[in-house]
Amino acid sequence: MLISFNHPRQIWLVVRTKPKQESALVQALEGRGVAAYCPKVLEPRLHAHAPQGPVPLFPSYVFAQCVPNEKYVAVRYCPGASSIVRFGEELGAVEDEFVASLREREGERGYLVFADARRAPLKGSHVRVVKGPLQGLEGIVTHYLPAKDRVRLLLTMVGGVRNVEVDARHIRRA
Repeated sequence: MLISFNHPRQIWLVVRTKPKQESALVQALEGRGVAAYCPKVLEPRLHAHAPQGPVPLFPSYVFAQCVPNEKYVAVRYCPGASSIVRFGEELGAVEDEFVASLREREGERGYLVFADARRAPLKGSHVRVVKGPLQGLEGIVTHYLPAKDRVRLLLTMVGGVRNVEVDARHIRRA
């Protein structure tokens, strides 16, 4: 949502951070009396050098709760902050309900877990495509591409066996 600089009440501003400075910015903002929030998510490690533990859900972004015209300078020039998200003369902000829903989903863990919602398909499992141009076809999972949330399938089609990529949300166990 967009708000004016003279918005009269507290709102969650979207603040862009310097690279890898989300946690430092949250601490610095709270030290300046500004409530800050950086939602985190627990992701599976894809390689040996991947970060361990929760990582920011929105890399390089933090939410800061304040009255814009009162705390703009304190937020904008805080160590770790790159800028406040703007669209012309308007400031980028999020609804209180959005932040509350993220915090509610975190629970006592302090981070979100996507694995609870849907597990990655296992290599070799039989699946059926339930949506898209290949709807109704069955195949075998050959590879899961987590960065794209896509699955590479081996399908038997007219004219032979084919490797295809489909959105992971569009498959179900056969």
